[in-house]
Amino acid sequence: MATVNNAIQEALKLHPDNIPDSIKCRWLSELDGKISRETMFLNEFTPYSFPEDGDRELIVKSPYDNIYELYIIAMSDFFSGEISNYSASAVLFEQAYSEFRKNYIRNNMPPQSDFKL
Repeated sequence: MATVNNAIQEALKLHPDNIPDSIKCRWLSELDGKISRETMFLNEFTPYSFPEDGDRELIVKSPYDNIYELYIIAMSDFFSGEISNYSASAVLFEQAYSEFRKNYIRNNMPPQSDFKL
């Protein structure tokens, strides 16, 4: 189960930085808000607050939940001015995010109707 705290800690193990956890929580909240609206077509999403929502479960489940660590790493690279690292980490995130979206849509969207006008 991926939680806000788990994702932040896993990203920190892979990519140590000095960015406050509260900012990383905001990034995760923005990402889950985007996933909620653009992939799951849900109208409501309650943003995460840190540290209150540290144990809150994130939307994306295993085996696709590595998108959270990859997103934190990409954002860390970007805001730290590590542009060459950001380019690589952003590509890794986009690939993982695309795989999640394809799988989610394939398994959760209703079948297309044969109805024609």
